[in-house]
Amino acid sequence: MLAILLALLLNLRTTQPAVATVATIADKDTLAAEYVIVNHIIIEGNVKTKEAMILRELDITAGDTLHAASADLALLRNKNKIVNTNLFVTVDLHMLKVDKNVAYLLVKVTERWYIFPMLIFELADRNFNEWWVERGRSLKRVNYGFKIAHKNFRGRGEQLRATAQFGFTKRFELGYSIPYLDKAQKTGIGFDISYSQNKSVAYETQAHKLDYLDSESVLRSRFSAGIRLTRRNKYYCFHTLEAKYHDSHIADTLAILNPDYFLKGRTRQQYVRLAYTLTLDRRDIAAYPLHGHYFTTTIAQSGITPKEDLHLTTLLADIALYRPISPKYFWTASLRGKVSSPEQQPFHNIRGFGYGQDFVRGYEYYVVDGQNYGLAKLTFKRELFNVQADISEYMPFRQFQTIPMALYLKVYGDAGYVQNKTYNVEDNFLANKLLYGYGVGFDFVTFYNTVFRVDFSMNRQKQAGFFFHFVRDI
Repeated sequence: MLAILLALLLNLRTTQPAVATVATIADKDTLAAEYVIVNHIIIEGNVKTKEAMILRELDITAGDTLHAASADLALLRNKNKIVNTNLFVTVDLHMLKVDKNVAYLLVKVTERWYIFPMLIFELADRNFNEWWVERGRSLKRVNYGFKIAHKNFRGRGEQLRATAQFGFTKRFELGYSIPYLDKAQKTGIGFDISYSQNKSVAYETQAHKLDYLDSESVLRSRFSAGIRLTRRNKYYCFHTLEAKYHDSHIADTLAILNPDYFLKGRTRQQYVRLAYTLTLDRRDIAAYPLHGHYFTTTIAQSGITPKEDLHLTTLLADIALYRPISPKYFWTASLRGKVSSPEQQPFHNIRGFGYGQDFVRGYEYYVVDGQNYGLAKLTFKRELFNVQADISEYMPFRQFQTIPMALYLKVYGDAGYVQNKTYNVEDNFLANKLLYGYGVGFDFVTFYNTVFRVDFSMNRQKQAGFFFHFVRDI
């Protein structure tokens, strides 16, 4: 079956014309000259967004001279940067002729819907596959409630969010971030505060599966409050410095069942975490990149004073390359790794594979605990279609009148290694050995940076199955 789908990937053709997600149209009459001078810049469609937020992304300014041979690439590069602000549904850049060698730059945008009052209905488990297969699709393992998010408060890209959640995890959260405080639009700040409670808690890992304890009373409560400073000196370079206070409590029963939950049978864990993150982001479209590269690294220290309950140093690094092979064929390669110290870490804080995006495809059902890990992924994909549907005839709200839809067929292979030196070593049979998985699947990319993934994977243990993943930006 894999061979058949691979052949399909290499030979499939489509008669439907694709619309490039970041297609740029330039006035060819203007570019018939050897160069063009940008007379001025006009921005249209920004009803709420301040012009300064758009101009901040442009490396073209009034008075610049563009060579005809590189003008399209310059427009495409600047369009992608505006798209990656996540403030707009569509972005178009055009050079419109004024004279033989003079033109003005027209930036046309369609704003997103910025205020999202949403009902929460989401799974509490690590992923859909675990909930569906391992947890019996129980509706008791669902979170519900209400969340409101403003993605462009005051038209300056500020984000305000508030959450009131119930169900498996009772959680109340408030966050606010300002991307730019200064006139130079380089320095930003953010705040967040959160409180949560659980009556069902994973207290240990057995055979790489999480064991839960259920109770009618609260088993765990967590509080956190943090502040972060951001700095963006250049277009593609981001610095983040964060300080966050954490205070967690567990019931005596959990500490008895697993004395290593907070270590030494503690029922409270209190500490401050300091972290610095450097990000270099040259992806064309951050939500689903097809060209460019990405690098980020974080160094974090949890526990600053001897009196705190956790002392943990962590270094994370992630690098990814995105390259087109031809107009419809692409490949992606990524490397991700973590090292941490000391060896003895609380169960609550130790993280290997199985959380977020840190997993080898084919091992979605498993948790692999460990202090250090490395993960490599390689994907080849073929664009089946890429269109933008105009439904303005039926939809009165301009923010929803254009629906992008793209479908990709892919083949992939992952390899990873988790080093576990101390925790539950006798039952950690997937740690300290090379894990790998491979398969085929589809990625469907649509509205508001939403990506649906359907994979058919096989792992080293010859276990095969379908796996579903869902990523959204709202």
